[in-house]
Amino acid sequence: MRANSFGTFVVFFALVGLLGGCSRDSGPGGSGTAGPGGGGSRAPQAIPVAVVDVQPRDLARTVAVTGPIEPIRTVAVNAQASGIVLEVLVEEGDRVRSGRLMARLDSRETEAQLARARAVLANAEAAFRRAEELLANELATDEEVDSARSSFAIARADVQLWETRLAFTRITAPVSGVVTAKRVEKGSTVSANGAMFTIADDSLLVVRVRVSELDVVRLDPGQEADILLDAYPGRRFTGHIRRVFPSADAASRLVPVEVVLDALPDGVLAKPGFLARVEFALESRKDVLAVPAAAIGVSDGSPFVYVAEGDTLSRRTVQTGLTTEGWIEITRGIVPGEDVVTSGHVNLRPGAKVRITGEAGSAGSGR
Repeated sequence: MRANSFGTFVVFFALVGLLGGCSRDSGPGGSGTAGPGGGGSRAPQAIPVAVVDVQPRDLARTVAVTGPIEPIRTVAVNAQASGIVLEVLVEEGDRVRSGRLMARLDSRETEAQLARARAVLANAEAAFRRAEELLANELATDEEVDSARSSFAIARADVQLWETRLAFTRITAPVSGVVTAKRVEKGSTVSANGAMFTIADDSLLVVRVRVSELDVVRLDPGQEADILLDAYPGRRFTGHIRRVFPSADAASRLVPVEVVLDALPDGVLAKPGFLARVEFALESRKDVLAVPAAAIGVSDGSPFVYVAEGDTLSRRTVQTGLTTEGWIEITRGIVPGEDVVTSGHVNLRPGAKVRITGEAGSAGSGR
């Protein structure tokens, strides 16, 4: 009897629980839908976005290449005769002018030969003068005068020869500049054409760089360039193209371009060997509309941007132009003053509600 009573109570409470659950799920709003205040559907939240205020700006596509600073020319000073170095008058770093004496070789033998040649010349000249006088008095023949004249000319040429060889014992600077290398010391023996010094003509400093054939067609002599030196980080200096070489390297397809450093500011000292980074402006646009590259999306091969019109997005198909330094020129599709979304295209759609959280940076005038 007790067992039957216990079962009856269990069935009773189960029915009460089932009926209570049904009553909670049912309400004025219908099955499975909470009534007012019961957590029903809410208005969609605005998507936070960053925008850029589109304004006209200047754009330039640049290419940067590196190369060492070099003097306009480097001249090797070689010995023109063999001999022993008696004196060295310059050191590395000395500035010399054209014609300055840099070293002397032992010239004693050459001086002796020159003295002998001068003595022979004096005798030959005297003999030639006497022969002319005798010929005038019909005491000598034309053949004797011609022989004397020939001996005189040979003697004069010998003097010039030894004078030249004596000059070879004096090593002088062929150009003005800075001595960058000294390869001899006092007492050294040098041979003809042996290297003695190197002079750098630093009256003009240049950077010789190699530029792709795709870009060099946009470069011309006289065109300005920006130069950055590792020795002066964060500073820009100006230069200009001196010449564009007439041919490209057959293997690399790179064309040498020579850039001259313009006058440097006070306190800035550029030396040969410094590393320079040269930036060439290949294309430029003035007062064009541009947006950051991140603002551009692509759909079915067509670029587009999202424009925030108040708190609503609209999608615009645009036409692009020059791309440079993270900016893309927009030639059609937007107007100045519009707010273009700079990121998050995957989560955006036309007509979506947005909340502008900040500007990614003004697209105003600049390079």
